Amino acid sequence: MNNYKYIAGSSSVPYFLKGCIKFTPIPELNDPSELTSNVILDDVLHSLERLRTYGYSKEDLIYLQQQSNLLQILAPGFQAIDVPQSPSAATTRIRSPFYDRIPLLLSLLEQTANAISSKVGIFCLSKRFDSLPMWAHYADNASGLVVEFVDLEKDFSGDSTGILKKPVNVRYERERNSITFEPQSHESLFFDKFQDWGYEQEVRIVMPLKECNVVNSGSHQLYLYNIPVERVSRLILGWRMADTIVDEIIKQVSLCEHRIEVIRSKISKGRVILENI
Repeated sequence: MNNYKYIAGSSSVPYFLKGCIKFTPIPELNDPSELTSNVILDDVLHSLERLRTYGYSKEDLIYLQQQSNLLQILAPGFQAIDVPQSPSAATTRIRSPFYDRIPLLLSLLEQTANAISSKVGIFCLSKRFDSLPMWAHYADNASGLVVEFVDLEKDFSGDSTGILKKPVNVRYERERNSITFEPQSHESLFFDKFQDWGYEQEVRIVMPLKECNVVNSGSHQLYLYNIPVERVSRLILGWRMADTIVDEIIKQVSLCEHRIEVIRSKISKGRVILENI
């Protein structure tokens, strides 16, 4: 599978040519809505009512275990109790008087969500290289470039959380889903965005920041991670990139042991197409 990373300038090209990618902490993402609380009272109450009335299923227990694994990795201080061993045990627990304490439950959900999201970085990609808004917003009005990656799923095959270390398609909704007691609702922390962003066709990889290499860049910290350079297939240069920068990138690629194709984009009849240099 091919995925694409839009880049504003050429300064990061040497990193990609070494198989080095950057994971961005959630507070540094460009969507301000991802910084807002996503614990909604009505949704939490609805989830409690459903689970207390109908109980947990075997499938729910799988997601509860994945949720527990995620907490153990990112926020072990919030892993207060073990995962129930059966649907009936989980149902008995959520019907206990503790889950009548709604203000406390809301506070715990929000604290847990904040703790989890503060410990991860996200590598954002797109399914397409020819999005004009993406070229404008993320590739410096086509003065930048797009890096094409292949087979990232071979290096990011997932883990026991069902969330981390695997490419996942972002879900675009009219309203972002709330964090609730539904066993799978924590996925919305990472993979839900508003429909307005749908043109991005985003694919995300979520990584614990503690597994990245931390590099200081002035007062800023970069979270870097190494993958096989073979995952970098092509560099697609913007149609407004300066010729001097094009020449410099071609020179850098020529020194790379792995063959990486350098190709130029251009506009034809309102569409982005590719042509050889």
